[in-house]
Parts: sequence; C-alpha cells; structure tokens
Amino acid sequence: MAAQRSQTIDGLRGIAATAVIVQHCLEFTPLNKPAATMAEPLAYIFANDVNFGRFGVIVFFFISGFLIPSSIERQPRPVASFAAGRFFRLYPLYWTSIALALLVTAALGNKMPTLPQTVANLTMFQMLLGFENILYPYWTLLIEHFFYFLCVALFLVGALQSASRMRLVMFAAAAAIIVLATVLALAPGMRFARALADLMYTASFIFAMIVGHSVRLAQGKDGFRLPASGPILFVIVMVFVCVARQMLGGYAPGLSPVSVFISTIGALALFLFALRLRLFGSRAFVYTGQISYGLYLFHGIALWVAVALIGKPADLFHSTLLLVLVMGLAFVTSAITFVLVEEPFIALGKVVRRRLSRGAEAMVPVKVVAQDALRPFNAQPVSSELER
Repeated sequence: MAAQRSQTIDGLRGIAATAVIVQHCLEFTPLNKPAATMAEPLAYIFANDVNFGRFGVIVFFFISGFLIPSSIERQPRPVASFAAGRFFRLYPLYWTSIALALLVTAALGNKMPTLPQTVANLTMFQMLLGFENILYPYWTLLIEHFFYFLCVALFLVGALQSASRMRLVMFAAAAAIIVLATVLALAPGMRFARALADLMYTASFIFAMIVGHSVRLAQGKDGFRLPASGPILFVIVMVFVCVARQMLGGYAPGLSPVSVFISTIGALALFLFALRLRLFGSRAFVYTGQISYGLYLFHGIALWVAVALIGKPADLFHSTLLLVLVMGLAFVTSAITFVLVEEPFIALGKVVRRRLSRGAEAMVPVKVVAQDALRPFNAQPVSSELER
C-alpha cells in the first residue's frame, strides 16, 4: 500500500511539473490574450478560467504537506537532521540551475543579473532581501521554506504529528485567513492593503500544505482515508481569498480570481482522487515525477533557448513545436542532472542525517561521507522517499 502511494505521489509530481511547463509555453503563443472574448474561446478560457501553472504549483504544495512533516523524526538532533535533508535535497540542483541560467544568458547575449542579485539568489531568500529571482519559478521555494519553519515550530511544541492538535492549527489558520480576506474585501483601499494581500496570498499557499499534512495524518495501512474537514476548509478559504483579490482589483493579466479558484480546486480534486484511486503509478509518470524538481527549475532556461531558436510562435504548428522543444530540452537536462547532481547529493544528505541521528560528537570526514553516499545507486531509494 505504501509503495503504491509513493508511486502515486511521484506521478502527481510529474503532472504538476508538466502543467507548469505547459502554462509558461502557452504564454508565448497566440493564446496569450488577456483581453480575449468568447469569439476566441480557447484564448478566453486560457485567460479567464484555467491556469495550468497555478494548478501545478498547488499540486506541488499539497505533496509537500503530505511528505515533508513526516521527515522530522524524534531522534537526536531532529531539527539539524531535517535541515540537512532539506539542504541537500534542494540547494545543489538549485545552484546548478543558477549556474546554467547565467551561462545561457551570456550565450544568448541577454542582460546578465548583477553580482548582488546573483549572490542573493544563492540563498533562496532573495525576495526577502529585495532582489528579483533569476528564474521566475524560484518564488515557490521561498514559500516552501516558510512551511519548513512552521513544521519545525510545530514539531518543537509537540503538535506536528498529532492529528488533534494539527486540526486545531488548521482551523486557526483558516480562521485567520478568512478574517484577513474579509477585512481586505470590505476595505480594499485601506492602508497597507497590498502588504496584507501578499500576506493573505502566502498564507493560503502554506494552508494548502497544512491541508496536505492533514490528509497524510488521516491515512492508515488499510487504504485511503479522506479527512473531510481539511478539503472543505480549503475550498472555503479559497472562496474568501479569491473574492478579496477581486475586490482588490484582481491579479496580473492572464490570471483572474476565477482561474485561480478553478485551478486551485482542480489541484485539490486531482490530489485526493489520485490518492484514493492510486492513479499515475506507471513507469513514465513515476520517472517524470522523480526528475520533476529539475523540470521545474530548468524549463525556464529551456524556454529561453527554444524562443531563441524558433522565435515567438504565431500559429498552432510553431506553438506545438515550442512546447515539444521546451519539454525535450528540460527533460534531457533534468534526467542528466538527476544522475549527476540530485541522486548523489540526496544520498549524501541521508548519510549526514544518519550521522546526526546517532548523535556523533564530531563531523564525519568529508571523504568518508562521500564514499558512503556514492555507492551504487541500486542501493539508493528511487521514489517519493527522495523527498524525505
């Protein structure tokens, strides 16, 4: 049962990454018409009713909530062990994407990021430091870090693995977001409205991860169990958030409150149905999910290259060609870096976590750790366990 669930989670990752890539490719096609009317139904639906990128991101957030909290275990140095696991899982490939982005930017003759911007991006906290992301998808990684901090805090007070206490946390978070959304909807012109809207928006993403964790806590060994309160609360919260955003003037062009709501609830439905019906467990879905972090990081670079090669599409044929080229470049890059970067560093992170859990008094020599990590990969887990 656990193995099937793991394959489903990997498959969902693959779908989420593919959805994000499709969205960003579509934004370079003739379908990208924010002012489209029903005279152009596909462009109208794309601009007003569906956003594949938002759908994919929310699926990723549900998966993070489902997996990440369980990786904080009661053992010696649990917080340090958790931090080490997250560091080796996220940063090596992230830094690789920055290096590749700089190389491709220089090769294409585009404007290079400044040195301070590049250094800030190395931290993953560049937006808090007032710098732009080198690659647009980086923004979700900051949200992930906020959730990690929350998980650590809840773990330290003994709430993270308690279903009853997490239910209280979930209801309290929902109430706070609803109150904030209500205030913004009733007084959209109030002082600090923009800052409060950003807070509400960020909180709604973290709430998706909390709901994902509530789904995990409800699971037993005898099959899928659906905790009704979490999904229902999530739908209610999103109603309030989208109404508040509408009163505040909506989103950027191409992203409407309606499309956000539909895409977000669609992500919830897919997440729950996939777990219930054990969907997406085929080898193709699972492998795509295993390299999904790379797909997410590298597809923007692949898009730069594809547009440089074939230009901005003006018809269906070239739009399809763009999508195929971007998917191909991102897939090849992700497959290679999965073997050369992700797997070795994930394995290294597991070694470091094991050493920390034993309460070692001194750091293990790097050579010993590396030798342990670089054993044949057939002894390494290849599944959603990579996330832990």
